Amino acid sequence: MTNNKKDKYNLKEIEERWKKYWEEKQIYKFDSNSTKPLYVVDTPPPYVSADHLHAGHIMSYSQAEFVVRFKRMCGFNVYYPMGFDDNGLPTERFVEKKYKVDKSKITRSKFIKLCLKETKEGSKTYKKLWNDLGISVDWSKTYSTIDPVATRLSQWSLIDLYKKGALYRSENPIMWCTSCQTALAQADLEDQETKSKMNYINFKTTDGENLTIATTRPELLPACVALYTSPKDLRYKNLVGKEAIVPLFKHKIPIKESCAVDPEKGTGLMMVCTWGDQEDLEKWRVDKLSTRVLFTKDGKLNELGKTYCGLTVLRARDKIIKSLKEEGNFLKEEKIVHTLNVHERCGTPIEFFPSKQWFIKTTDLKKTWLTYGKKLNWYPKNRKKDYDLWVKSLKWDWCISRQRYYGVPLPVWYCSGCEEPVFAKIKDLPVNPIEDKPPFKKCPKCKGGEFFPEKDVMDTWTTSSLTPLIIKELIKKEKIKSEIFPATLRPNAFEIIRTWDFYTIVKSHYHFGKLPFRDVMISGHGLDEGGKKLGKRWGNYIPSNQLVEEYGADPIRYWATGAKLGQNLRFSFDEIKKGKKTVIKLLNVARFLEMNLEEYVLGKCKLRYEYVDIWILNEFNKALGMSTTAFKNYNYSKVRDAIDGFFWSRFTDYYIELVKYRLRGENETSANTAKYVLFTIFKEIIKIYAPILPFITEELYQNIYRKTEKLESIHLSDWPIKIVHRSSLDVMDFDQVIQAINEIRGYKSENGMSLGTRLEKYKLKEKVNLKKYGELIQNATRIKEIW
Repeated sequence: MTNNKKDKYNLKEIEERWKKYWEEKQIYKFDSNSTKPLYVVDTPPPYVSADHLHAGHIMSYSQAEFVVRFKRMCGFNVYYPMGFDDNGLPTERFVEKKYKVDKSKITRSKFIKLCLKETKEGSKTYKKLWNDLGISVDWSKTYSTIDPVATRLSQWSLIDLYKKGALYRSENPIMWCTSCQTALAQADLEDQETKSKMNYINFKTTDGENLTIATTRPELLPACVALYTSPKDLRYKNLVGKEAIVPLFKHKIPIKESCAVDPEKGTGLMMVCTWGDQEDLEKWRVDKLSTRVLFTKDGKLNELGKTYCGLTVLRARDKIIKSLKEEGNFLKEEKIVHTLNVHERCGTPIEFFPSKQWFIKTTDLKKTWLTYGKKLNWYPKNRKKDYDLWVKSLKWDWCISRQRYYGVPLPVWYCSGCEEPVFAKIKDLPVNPIEDKPPFKKCPKCKGGEFFPEKDVMDTWTTSSLTPLIIKELIKKEKIKSEIFPATLRPNAFEIIRTWDFYTIVKSHYHFGKLPFRDVMISGHGLDEGGKKLGKRWGNYIPSNQLVEEYGADPIRYWATGAKLGQNLRFSFDEIKKGKKTVIKLLNVARFLEMNLEEYVLGKCKLRYEYVDIWILNEFNKALGMSTTAFKNYNYSKVRDAIDGFFWSRFTDYYIELVKYRLRGENETSANTAKYVLFTIFKEIIKIYAPILPFITEELYQNIYRKTEKLESIHLSDWPIKIVHRSSLDVMDFDQVIQAINEIRGYKSENGMSLGTRLEKYKLKEKVNLKKYGELIQNATRIKEIW
């Protein structure tokens, strides 16, 4: 054993030493020749715009990694690759901001080069942080969502979906971000509560009758195509079938009825425009209303807006209200708070814009998606409801085309004559239609010979939804004896259940007819100390690299165990400090063992267990059982509670103090038995802590146990098993001893004595079997006579 005589512990030095050791020895490298059962982790590829890494990222990835380390110690051959999501709007926006460029004003190729450069740097930042944290990834197995492997699989996926009738192109009003100027899917939206005003505006029928409608969007008047009333609303029954005249713009619109109109909402008359919301879309489709497209792609009014042409939405709203007042058709306004659909990436309220886009069918298979959700193992179980709610809320098919520069190209060209899509051949993948020629000389439909390329790219989830296949592809040349697909574990935060999890299930269903993973482990959000979500938008966090540098990896990982599975976790310096205290306590106990066990030779000494030995072995077995069960259920927080309670209380506060006199005593058998128990249990303690505190446990393993255990790393050792002692000593009443010790400690403390003060005699208030435990209590508390 190595005896560390330093007065202070250099935790940073410890972390650097073992980080380098793990890399050199390839401790976490996947063994393709192993006969152990596989445990495949399909971990979320993070966006590489790395200026926003905070404690929330540490929390989410660490929590999953606790389980990975546990599974490795349980004898699984862990396949733990890492990917980086380096295409999509976050990367484009990050690059535009960092390099102060407008992608619309530079060449496409130049902008893509900047994106590639930045994603390469961003992946280095992530890799350094994960290494510093001790995330046990196999770094020889990495991918990016825009590399040739991911691009080829993504393009193959769309071709396969098209052949199966699950992919189609359609020109329809689609959700559009006027800031990012791209189509959006339903999952790209988030709800935002906003202060607004309900405006009451006067319309007239062609007969001159006044009609009042209430709307939050008077700027949509140029696009108004109908008024609707409820068939149950007798106030407007006589108006159905007539026409109304839109104020300011003077075009005529029909008055119709619909059961979807709520007579109690507003004035009972609904203004339908093309297109303000889902209700507008539904009525436009069902009743085949006329189309009046009002907005340009950048969110300004077009020529349909007449004198308001070129104005932004809010500017047009103000101007139109002013004109309505001047015309005498603005009646009143009321302040309200309502919910808007905004683009989750930039916070811009969405508009609907007619455009040709590619879609994957999802809305007509809700029962299928719900069935898959039932087959998954959800951890925690209550997170399944988030998946179910999302599936039930589906209104639109999945729009997978995006009007961006940086992304995986759609593998398709179009006939210039009939616009028939012509897909690439599988053998030619990956392709870039802008640079590559189509695979046919003539259109298969009209026999035309002219083609033009698709310039859109895929939604980032179109690629990320294939990660189970991508990680399989990484090792396709290795002879794996078990099936990599489907993956064992899919860990992710709850906000991407509706995207990453759902879309992966959709793809797997269409391609293979089965689930893409078995277990789903859902984490919560990292919050600041005030309870607000950590985020770049709020600036309410300390950068991750700074946290690790200042406080160390193990203490921060300890903090990450503080939330129950699936729950949010507040950042807490107190919890980090508690983690550091645990690390120091482990080191101090190790020093104590090294000082007292130098002459001890394991396995060569006679043992005779005493009551306190049996008690601590039983207590350890309880803690081990709770820890193992908790880890199997992905409840890392319960593991920490179980091992903390045992280590800090039972082991250090009591057992070590109760056997110190034996270590110094003349009874060699008693001393050796205590040493054996100390040596054995502490080894199992650091093994249980190992998934949570990988650095300090490696240090202690190498210093104390490497010679006897032989394995290169504690992280390759076996998870502890129940310690069998075969003793007939009855310790069911041992809590009497604990209560007696507490009483004596309290007495000494109240009387200003150190706990080591000798006493001639003491009368116990607690009821204790002194015949059984008296000698132990006397020796442990340094009292000559107890009664």
